[in-house]
Amino acid sequence: MEFWESGVANGPFAGYRSAVSDRGRLCVKELESLDPNWFDACSLTSRYNVRLLREWYGSRILLKTVFARFRDRLLGRSLKFEPAVSYNGLLVFDREDLNGGGLWHAQNYSRALLDLGIGPCERIFDFCSGPGYIGYFLLASGYCKTLAMTDISQAATDVARYTASYNRIEDIVSIYTSDALEQIPESEKWDLVVANVPVPEQDLALSSNIIDYDVQGKLHCRFYGSVKKFMKPGGLILALNTRKHSSAEYFRPMIEEGGGQIVETMIQKDFRGVASDRYWLLSRW
Repeated sequence: MEFWESGVANGPFAGYRSAVSDRGRLCVKELESLDPNWFDACSLTSRYNVRLLREWYGSRILLKTVFARFRDRLLGRSLKFEPAVSYNGLLVFDREDLNGGGLWHAQNYSRALLDLGIGPCERIFDFCSGPGYIGYFLLASGYCKTLAMTDISQAATDVARYTASYNRIEDIVSIYTSDALEQIPESEKWDLVVANVPVPEQDLALSSNIIDYDVQGKLHCRFYGSVKKFMKPGGLILALNTRKHSSAEYFRPMIEEGGGQIVETMIQKDFRGVASDRYWLLSRW
């Protein structure tokens, strides 16, 4: 699937070369045009730091989130969870103890999809979704018509369901509480999987921290070993990994044994083009 060179002849991305949805492209342009100066303030929605949000997402996104946070309280509405961020009017909720990084990485998926020439599709699956930042951002940006997501944490999926209910999108969002893919119904079929999975780590002492670490890479093995039956022909998996803990060669045996093929790796960059310590791993199924 040399889609960045000649487009895709077959599969769910047929006809797309470097295309993205209008909403996604506008979102990228808006974010890239904003002044990157930091906004000096204390904190927002519990532990979410305004200075970091201001640096990464810009003042408009920040102000929209602040407005969304207090709007319902001013109207006397009771909220079960904390509003964390607003994506094109889709308000995403969270809890202090849940965020494993999705808030900071969600919008970088737009840049990665643009750079890799991956256009919109029918259904996206967000693996290890937490409260669903990445999946909800892609849905709100028009990258998919329907969305599925899963996390092992019941608390995380409860928050994700609350987000779907609050925004009245339960009819296009499927949320599963699952250990890897074990509880996912086989009727699920995906065009694109996005994954911000805990990093591989050999230190057994870190086994209890499942939000940040995948000890001995067991979760990755289970995921790549069982995902093919859920993929539409020619479907893609775009996973975010850290250069400190792994390389593409670490995952290659898992992917190939599972029936996939590594297509490309790419260093992650934020919306200002600044490289990070993470990389994208794109595989075809």
